[in-house]
Amino acid sequence: MIPISNSEIALFDRCRRHWYLAYYLGTAPDEPEVTGVRILGTRVHAAMEGLYGYDLDPLAVLGAMYTMAIAQFPASEADLRAERDLASAMVEGYVEWVAETGADAGLRVIATEQDVQVPLPGLPGVALRARLDQVLYNEETGLLSFLDFKTSATFERHEVLALDPQFKTYSVLQRLMTADAAANGDAVPAVSGGMVRTLRRVKRTEKAKPPFYMTDEFRYTDTELDAAQERITSICAEILHARRILDWAYREQGGALAAVNQVQRYDLYPSPRLNECRWDCPFVSGVCSAMDDGSDWPGILTKSGRYMQADPYKYYRSDPIKAVRDVLGQ
Repeated sequence: MIPISNSEIALFDRCRRHWYLAYYLGTAPDEPEVTGVRILGTRVHAAMEGLYGYDLDPLAVLGAMYTMAIAQFPASEADLRAERDLASAMVEGYVEWVAETGADAGLRVIATEQDVQVPLPGLPGVALRARLDQVLYNEETGLLSFLDFKTSATFERHEVLALDPQFKTYSVLQRLMTADAAANGDAVPAVSGGMVRTLRRVKRTEKAKPPFYMTDEFRYTDTELDAAQERITSICAEILHARRILDWAYREQGGALAAVNQVQRYDLYPSPRLNECRWDCPFVSGVCSAMDDGSDWPGILTKSGRYMQADPYKYYRSDPIKAVRDVLGQ
C-alpha cells in the first residue's frame, strides 16, 4: 500500500519538480531549522499536543523544548530565548482565552496526533494518509470533526479557510474512516468538517490590539466532499504515473542522466512563483536551474554538502514530544 498525504498532494499540485526532489528522491536541506516562523509554529503545535493529548502544562512543554534546543545550538541561544518568550506569551494567553471563552465546552478529544491511513477508492494499492492534530466529538451536535492549530501574523486566511484543500482532505479521510467502520457494523458519528484555531504571533503587549486568538468551524456537504475526493483521486493518479516513469528511468535505464532529464523536464516541470520559491523551496538556489542547463545537478545534490537523504514521511511515524515527555516524567 502506497500512502499519499495531503502534503505530498499539495506539493505535487504546486510544483512537480519540488515533489520529485523531495518525495521521490527523498532529498532535504542538510541544515537544521533553529528559529523562524516555521519552527516556531512547530513548537507551539507541540505545546498544544502536550495540552490536549497528554494533559501537560503547555508552558512546561515549551520550556523543555527550548532548553533542549539551546543545548543543541548554543550559538543561537539569544535567538532561541527571544523566540521562547514570544511562544510562551502566545500559549499562556491561549490557555487564558480558552478558560474565559469556554471555547472547548462540549468538545471531547477522541485522539491526538493520530496517524491515519485509509484505502483510497478507485486507486488500488493507494492509501490516503494524514496526521490529525485532534479528532473531536461534539457532544452537543453528535458530530465528528478535527481541530487543527495554526500560528500566523494575522487572521486574513480565516476568510477562506473552508476552501483550503488540506481541511477538505482531512474531512474526506474521516468520512472514509467512518464508512469503513460502519461497514463493519460499528456505530459511528457523522463527519461534520473541521475547526481551525489560530494563535497570532504577538506578545500581547499593551500596544498590541486584540483579538489574539480565533476559531473558525466549517462544515462540508457530501457533494463538496465528493468533489474533493475526485480531485484527490485525480492528483494521486498523476503521482502514481510520475512514480512509474521515474522507476523506468532509474531501473530500466540505470539512472542515466539523459533518461532522467527526459522524464523530469517533460513530466515533472517546475512551476516558478518567485516570491514563494524564495522562502519555500530549498532547491531554488542552484539545483532548479541546473536541472535545465545541462549541469550535473545530481552531483550538486550529493556532493555540495547542502543536502541529505531524508524520509518525507518520517514525521508521521514519530512522536514529536516524546523527548519532552521523558524530561517532564510523563
